[in-house]
Amino acid sequence: LIVGGGDTPPDVQARFVELAGGAGRARIAVFPMASTSGDEEAEEVVAELRALGADAHIVNLGQEDAADEVFAETLAGLTGFWFCGGDQARLATLMRGTPALAAIQKRYYAGAVVGGTSAGAAVMSTTMLTGNRYRADEADDDDGLPAIARGLFEIDEGFGFLPGVIVDQHFLRRSRHNRLLSAVLERPGLLGVGIDEGTAILVRPDRQWEVLGSSYVKVFDARRAQVTAAEGPWLGSSDITLHLLPSRSVYDPASGRTQLPAAI
Repeated sequence: LIVGGGDTPPDVQARFVELAGGAGRARIAVFPMASTSGDEEAEEVVAELRALGADAHIVNLGQEDAADEVFAETLAGLTGFWFCGGDQARLATLMRGTPALAAIQKRYYAGAVVGGTSAGAAVMSTTMLTGNRYRADEADDDDGLPAIARGLFEIDEGFGFLPGVIVDQHFLRRSRHNRLLSAVLERPGLLGVGIDEGTAILVRPDRQWEVLGSSYVKVFDARRAQVTAAEGPWLGSSDITLHLLPSRSVYDPASGRTQLPAAI
């Protein structure tokens, strides 16, 4: 369950608790490590999840904790894992390749639910936008919007829960179209998923995506597009497909088919 930042709608939180086993059964770890500013967001999330009947606790891992096989075993009894916002690069560096992440992945494949917001959303995919830029570009406009160009945005490895995809968050609110388009056109085999604030995608067991919340998800699909040659810095494309998905849409990433709300 991947939230694009901002306030997580109550119905989205309720869905997370339901997927984690429901009131009285859900046992959820809330991870604040993407942020250096303390556990305030995590404390709010824990309070909201507890109000929905979940047994939720903050689990603030350091490097030694994440690397500890014995500690990783304590995650085996949990039914939900939630990653808070902050810096996805910080979170990925801490968790990648550790017994703790391996334990969470094992629980996920056994039926537990994994979710996150903002940085906790960006880190869900196998390929991740870090939020950093390699360089400023002369083509940035007066509003600071970046060019659509090669080698402009830093890409790293995420947690791998959602392969074949690259996620961007706060998408419409922060006008991140150029950033995600740059990433997708450099890697046209990946679907670009821009999730706005207050909005989420639920990756269902049938691998289809259900849109929840109050705004939109945009999907850029360049898998069958023609893209400019790799030698030049500028990116261009023909036949790239854009899906604009409001709440209650269902999208099949394998076929590219979409059910919009009026058709559901």
